[in-house]
Amino acid sequence: MAFTLKKRRKAPRAPLNRPIDVQAGGAQLKGRGIEVGIGGMSLWLEQVPEAGVVTVTFSLPGSARRITAMCERMWSRPAVGERRSAQLGLRFVALSRDEREEIRIYVTKLARTYRDLHILLAMNEWKLDRVQELVRVAHIPAFRDLKDLKERVQKAMDGFRL
Repeated sequence: MAFTLKKRRKAPRAPLNRPIDVQAGGAQLKGRGIEVGIGGMSLWLEQVPEAGVVTVTFSLPGSARRITAMCERMWSRPAVGERRSAQLGLRFVALSRDEREEIRIYVTKLARTYRDLHILLAMNEWKLDRVQELVRVAHIPAFRDLKDLKERVQKAMDGFRL
């Protein structure tokens, strides 16, 4: 029996472990980014806002510029059990051309870094200093061992593919 999976996204996304300010109606919420792309983003929040349209403000790693975008809520997962934060998926509906380009450049650069790291980890003769440099550029938090790093890189690589 054959089946096909519907692609959820039209553009790749990159990991974004950064603070996000969310304005939903009159409420000001603090969140933490999960991933971002030119089409939208996902984030962690203490609670899912009631409003279907929210405004987010955030910055990309290595940039002091604050990006502000109006977003439509596409999906949400409430906080349950051990997971103390809710998840929220947003689609950008109002984002300046310059800000969209900045996000595109960030995702492309990070995708190249992850690709290089993935290739380097797959080689038998890799150089530890180059691995450490790519880990720093990719903003990968501490990892237990190379197997853990390989798993994290592979998971991130899946997000870059269309």
